[in-house]
Amino acid sequence: MISKKIKSYLIFSFSVLLFLFTSACDDLVDESPVSEIDPENFFTNNNDALAAVIGIYDGMQPTFRLKHYLWGEFRGDSYINGNDGATSNNIELTSNDVTSGNGNAVRWNDFYNMINRANEAIVNIPQIEGFDSNLLAEALAIRAYAYFQAVRVWGGVPLFTEPTRAPDGLQRPRTDAQTILNEVIIPDMLAAEANFDEGRLADEFRFSLTSIWALQADVYGFIGDDESARTALMKIVDSGRFRLTESAEEWQNMFLNDDGDPFSLVVESDGPLKIQTGPELIMSLRFSLDESGTANRSGIFTLFFAGIPSYTLSPALENKWIEKFPIDSLGWVTRYPDTDPVLILPDPTDENPANTTTFYGDFRYYLCREGFVNLEANGVGAARLAKYNKANYNAGLDDSDIVLYRYAHIILYLAEIENRLGNPTRALEIVNEFRTARQLPLVDAVEFGASEDERELFILDERQLELVGEGQRWWDLRRTNRALELLNPILDTLSTGVPLTQERLLFPIFDEHLLENPMLDQTPGY
Repeated sequence: MISKKIKSYLIFSFSVLLFLFTSACDDLVDESPVSEIDPENFFTNNNDALAAVIGIYDGMQPTFRLKHYLWGEFRGDSYINGNDGATSNNIELTSNDVTSGNGNAVRWNDFYNMINRANEAIVNIPQIEGFDSNLLAEALAIRAYAYFQAVRVWGGVPLFTEPTRAPDGLQRPRTDAQTILNEVIIPDMLAAEANFDEGRLADEFRFSLTSIWALQADVYGFIGDDESARTALMKIVDSGRFRLTESAEEWQNMFLNDDGDPFSLVVESDGPLKIQTGPELIMSLRFSLDESGTANRSGIFTLFFAGIPSYTLSPALENKWIEKFPIDSLGWVTRYPDTDPVLILPDPTDENPANTTTFYGDFRYYLCREGFVNLEANGVGAARLAKYNKANYNAGLDDSDIVLYRYAHIILYLAEIENRLGNPTRALEIVNEFRTARQLPLVDAVEFGASEDERELFILDERQLELVGEGQRWWDLRRTNRALELLNPILDTLSTGVPLTQERLLFPIFDEHLLENPMLDQTPGY
């Protein structure tokens, strides 16, 4: 019965999307309703509410399928433009030359569809007798998460907190970011926390107490309230629900959807048949195969690996990795003689599977980089991110989950906060707890840095290497006000590079949205 309700709700929601956002407003006036579903009569019990909430998650999938990375990853310094096969839309991101015609990055149709579904649930769920407060909390959390992404991407955006079912009032100006933060994002995430019960401490694929605390930490950090950010982060730590992964196998399991052994050279499958797992996962956006065997695809594999030439790992990133953790065994053993090898794998050049190759260094480097078994496969500056793939992976069945929050992000973010709050000793302790879990050498106070600024850059480097390909680097640079400092020297070397300014930290409004809504004004700097 629930599945039927979900299907009906999705039909209704999609109809609203078409009604609101696919035509110019003048054309919409003459349109008749395309759905006979009355949302006011839909929400009669908690099964209806559950169907509606699942519908919101369904709206999250197309909204963040690629944009999670277009918004939070490729504007950073972890990637370079590739060869002439790169699309102009992709090159725009790494060059800071995003135009108002780049629909891949700046179109917000799916985004507002998701928000509209959340608004329906937030308005109607409390009208149900004996409603499940956890479902209301999820809707509030998703709306807070959505608008938080919006203010980070565009600054001010049109604000809708009630369901929109007709063109009346559709044309709205941008509401400034601070108002949205104060009146929607912060109240929504606090209300979500209040409505979650203790039974929803954690859920890998839906919002829960721990993921709303992660969101709170991000929001408070974004507005410079480090004390509140630390409080939220410590709630996650004190929950005792998560731990850092402690092996290469565990680490890789967070990113691979596959039934084969990621450390085996034997091809065991040609498609993903298991979900991402691990003690670090706080919340992932779930993608999966449907009943017909068709993947509800996240696009991760194609985006990072399957022939996207613009998204190769930057030499700066790889050289940072090699400088910190030398990849040649002799260099590693000379610098760190008391550390064990991180991987012992079959020698790909030897027909005898019993003959192995020993790797020292950082297992993440081998497992993040194309050709981790044979490091000569791609030299520095030519490697693609391989965190989400195996050699036998089928891009047509790419149902990898998008990891939104995991414990490594929380721990390293906490170190960053402690350093800024004047607690460098505690920050160093956290970094070394992290290093221990990753089988890496510990850091002393001299290497960590004598000043707050030096220590922050050290932690940001740790975060970049750990979280590469997870949509965090750009937001790290924004949160710490280092985007211009670190990116402009790189942009100056690119023939297509456009200098980064304070105005261009935000994206432009899509051209079509400006035509549909004359009350919108373009983002300054575009």
